[in-house]
Amino acid sequence: MALQYTNKHDVSLALAVFLMMDSYDHDDRPNSVSATGLLRPLRQLVLSQQNKELLKTVDISDLVASRMGTAIHDSCEAAWTDLANVAQALKVLGASEAAVDSIVINPTSLKPGQIPVYVEQRAEKKILDFYVTGKYDLVLDGTLNDYKSTSVWTYIYDSNADSYTKQGSIYKWLNPEKITSDYININYIFTDWSASKARQDPKQYPQQRVLTKKYPLWGNDATEQWIMNKLEAYQALADSPQEVLPECTDEELWASRTVHKYYKNPNALTRSTKNFDTMDEALIRKANDGDVGTIVTVPGEVKACRYCPVVAICNQAETMLADGRLNL
Repeated sequence: MALQYTNKHDVSLALAVFLMMDSYDHDDRPNSVSATGLLRPLRQLVLSQQNKELLKTVDISDLVASRMGTAIHDSCEAAWTDLANVAQALKVLGASEAAVDSIVINPTSLKPGQIPVYVEQRAEKKILDFYVTGKYDLVLDGTLNDYKSTSVWTYIYDSNADSYTKQGSIYKWLNPEKITSDYININYIFTDWSASKARQDPKQYPQQRVLTKKYPLWGNDATEQWIMNKLEAYQALADSPQEVLPECTDEELWASRTVHKYYKNPNALTRSTKNFDTMDEALIRKANDGDVGTIVTVPGEVKACRYCPVVAICNQAETMLADGRLNL
């Protein structure tokens, strides 16, 4: 899909050059689908394939998060390929000299006693008529690791847990000889961490700017079945008009919940008396108060559409814009 860039916020040349740089090695084969691509909604996959020539406009100021993530990944890869740096880190963590000497980076073969570390390796497998591809961050002695530069709230709400399991499971399915653990380590690097908030909320708020959390992985048979089901559904819908395509779910849309706000005093709408998840609950409360209040429904806001390459021609997005659920 072709991109057209704008500079609405007068970004300087120094920053523009950095933000425009895309070092990711994209696979543009028509029958290729990436691990991350498989996680996308069917509606987006089909519409993207049907509208390859669609021109998407992107302001370069919106590329900050993506380029920061890429920069961190590139730095992590460089850090692991510097053997002196790896040795120093291992010693800081208390590793013995024997353990330090046993580490080998991206080996093509292993000797007894060696501990393999694989960094940024791409793999592919053919299934049905597709090549499924994926490039993991790091495999350390059989355990998959992924670096995530993200907000603290993504960690607190664990909103991407399902995606981490699915993506990690696909990487394991692609690399069964390298990835042998039944979990993935997600290495969080928080972009908005606050020391003061950490002190105020020691139970929920992460107490340090970086931390690691485990997520379970599926078995390879289950992963292959999930991939096959997704690709078969995609094939069945590939030539369908969008009117019959399944709509993206609230989960896929990163949607907040719809809230029905009840105001006991209809003349004071600054602060609701109580919020309800369903209209029935709000109506019951209104009836119990003598039917004198008012109910204001605040539609759940969707966010994923802002990053979707086909939002400009999607009927579902058009409807959500009209309903006030989507702001572009």
